[in-house]
Amino acid sequence: MDIFDHRFLREFLFVAREGSVRKASDRLNIAPSAISQRISEHEERLGIRLFSQHSQGMHLTDAGHILLGHANFLREEQAFVLDRLGQFREETRRIVRLAVGEGFAPDLMKNGLPPLTSKYPEINYNMTVAGSDAIVKMVSLGQVDIGMAYNPILLSGTYSLAIGRQPLCAIVPRNSPLREIKHLKLSDVLTSSLAILNSNHAIYHLVARAASDRGLPLVPVIEADSISMMINFVTAGLGVTFLPRFSVLVPNARDELSALDTVEPALQTASAHLIVRDRARIPKTVGIVSRILQEHMTAFCS
Repeated sequence: MDIFDHRFLREFLFVAREGSVRKASDRLNIAPSAISQRISEHEERLGIRLFSQHSQGMHLTDAGHILLGHANFLREEQAFVLDRLGQFREETRRIVRLAVGEGFAPDLMKNGLPPLTSKYPEINYNMTVAGSDAIVKMVSLGQVDIGMAYNPILLSGTYSLAIGRQPLCAIVPRNSPLREIKHLKLSDVLTSSLAILNSNHAIYHLVARAASDRGLPLVPVIEADSISMMINFVTAGLGVTFLPRFSVLVPNARDELSALDTVEPALQTASAHLIVRDRARIPKTVGIVSRILQEHMTAFCS
């Protein structure tokens, strides 16, 4: 009998993703006690701990991370084979799972999806909107096939297929006096009322670090989880925000705001990433989608 049977690995993956036996049991419709027992049995058989208990839930140990990599590898190998077998079916719908930063949505809908839907109508998409850290984690855990994140910190087991330099810009109203400043500094921008994405997003940390390095206080009027709210704040003439230029491709907004580059090095070197799991073989369908996205989306054109 195999040490790691399919049922155990599936339950192990869900506990690793959810950080909780109870949450995993809800997703799998299996009694929590049964999942806990199987984990304990495998830990005893292997002579190692796969999880450690914390106040915030169950965290993988170093040994658990090794098993997670193995479980993801097996899952991906199965997906790869099924994807290849699918080409022999006369009709098949294929699903590609994407985790996308909200700021990528206008670019994705305008430039990324049209060539895909016209040339590959058999591909469907399951999309999740999240912040950069969550996107990288979802890719690393195999919860999604492709991630699109702004200035992320990559985790072990993830890889950027495409990186486009996309400076973080000051987004200001069309009539803002900041437009007249030739060499715009961060200190100039922070004199205005500021709305900024909250700390779930890389943008907050970029601006906070740059401000701290300059000895500047960061005192936003609004912190929120919505780019639409940031854009509406600016178009209403209430102040400024920070976003990459590709995030403000919304037609109605482009006529009411300006995206200004600053001379701040930390903001100038930010980048957009198309992320996959770091592996030798990518399913054909995922490869097609990732190739067309990096060829057509503004975010990945440096």
